[in-house]
Amino acid sequence: MQTVGMQTKAETPARKQVPRGRPRDPDLERKVFDVALEAYGREGWSGFNFETIARAAGVGKNALYRRWPTKGALLRALLKEHWVSVERIDTGNLRNDMRAFCRMLFAHLAGPLGPVGLQLQLDIVRYEVVAEAVGGYNEEVKRNARMMIRRAIERGELPAATSTTLALDVITGAVMSRVSATPAPLREEMLARADDWIEQLVELVRRGLAAPG
Repeated sequence: MQTVGMQTKAETPARKQVPRGRPRDPDLERKVFDVALEAYGREGWSGFNFETIARAAGVGKNALYRRWPTKGALLRALLKEHWVSVERIDTGNLRNDMRAFCRMLFAHLAGPLGPVGLQLQLDIVRYEVVAEAVGGYNEEVKRNARMMIRRAIERGELPAATSTTLALDVITGAVMSRVSATPAPLREEMLARADDWIEQLVELVRRGLAAPG
């Protein structure tokens, strides 16, 4: 007996699988990061929301939620990709490492996105959710910065008893104070003399750390 009009499982044509939903936009991060850091620097955590960022970036709000489930996740990604990063600083000597570190800090804090640093300091104290969101990022930055000082100790450029925390506090504190304490009328002069000031700071810190006792 012959069966007509039926196909076995092996004979059934395979269905072409169609991706569900819209394809992922490869430029999503670029579009979002360009406006999100500026928004955070301007408004801080209280004004940092997906609706405003999505509208400014020209993307759908749902696309943001698919990529970053929370505002904290987005802020952490912003800082990791576009804010202070020390892991690539390893020139082989302390002077050049500190020079690169100071220049990076100065460029971030004195540049157009400088308010990001100030907002971040305030929001970490004001909002527990912000402290939790960026805690891992901050620890990574500190860890890599301490490694920069430890490498100098291992090379014999600094005494073995050098405090990595104190060394970094002196550097970051000096840069932050220089940028934040300079009044607007003197800001242009500050920027013009930035390289000379950084050289003086690096030499002062380097000699102070290397001095006996």
